[in-house]
Amino acid sequence: MSVLDRYLIKEVGASVLGALAVVVLALLGGALYEVLAPLLARGADPWVVSQYLAFRVPEALVRGAPLAFLFALLLVLSRMGEESELKAMLAGGVSKLRVLFPLLLLGTLLFVICLAAADSLVPRSLQQGQNVLRQAVLQKPRALLQPGTRLVDAYGRIVYVGEVSDAGIGQVRVITAEEILVAEQGRFEQGTLVLSQGMRVTYGGARPRTVARFERATVPLVELSLEPPGGLFSLTVAELRQRIAQYRAQGLPYHAELTALHRKWAEPAAVYSFAIFAVGLAFFLLGGSRSLGMLGVVVLTFIYYATWSVGRIMGEQGVLHPILAAWGPNLLYALAGLALLRLGKR
Repeated sequence: MSVLDRYLIKEVGASVLGALAVVVLALLGGALYEVLAPLLARGADPWVVSQYLAFRVPEALVRGAPLAFLFALLLVLSRMGEESELKAMLAGGVSKLRVLFPLLLLGTLLFVICLAAADSLVPRSLQQGQNVLRQAVLQKPRALLQPGTRLVDAYGRIVYVGEVSDAGIGQVRVITAEEILVAEQGRFEQGTLVLSQGMRVTYGGARPRTVARFERATVPLVELSLEPPGGLFSLTVAELRQRIAQYRAQGLPYHAELTALHRKWAEPAAVYSFAIFAVGLAFFLLGGSRSLGMLGVVVLTFIYYATWSVGRIMGEQGVLHPILAAWGPNLLYALAGLALLRLGKR
């Protein structure tokens, strides 16, 4: 490895660590505001909330690493352009591709780490976080549940909670395509939901077939849906492929699962597009009074995040093809970078 390679990797690597700390704090702050702050406001145990937040750190690191890489690249290369280091490299016969090479090498390291963590560490950590909330719900349902909360039982049925009070929960619905359980009251006992004063209705087509009342029924729970959409990131690649195959065989839509599967690869692979874009932009801005500055660095980083968020939502809803939704933002930055490399100073 040459002196130039070591210099570029050292400069960008140090900035990546600082940027990653900022990005992770921002992502965790979003989780705290959207999910955890309402729980604290309803009286949830702060220790439980802190544990859950800690289990979200690996996810924030994996998702924040590509953004931190983009931020660091733009910041370092912009500074090198302002201080005429890039001009000196060109004058000394160092090509733009030669500058790009060590940055791609560093990006490959981030890609491998993020890809491996996204399919192993992150799913386990998110599932452990859900288990923390699950145990807390069993002890104090009013603090962690709210009307409209959805749960999943051990048989894959959707459990809908309509009312939450100090006495327990009410207006419970356990729903499948063939039947529905309706109960006025429910309470948690040792990992199960106990329903009382309810009714079971089975369906044949669109019409009710049988109706029977019950005094008591137990529903074993395995999952809580206490987060905003995006929980598919807690599944591994194998689990996503299995779910896609199952939904396809049943004729059910699987846009969200296929989008999540492609994002497993597209998010860490964004580092390659970022390296091309940052180098192209840095050389394009040479030779004039133009300077990217801190504001420009922040704006360009935010543009990718905004594009990625919109693409994810459109892919999950089936508006965009999942491949385009997952890989589109990467493609935009890569094409822009190649154009800038061609137009930049030689």
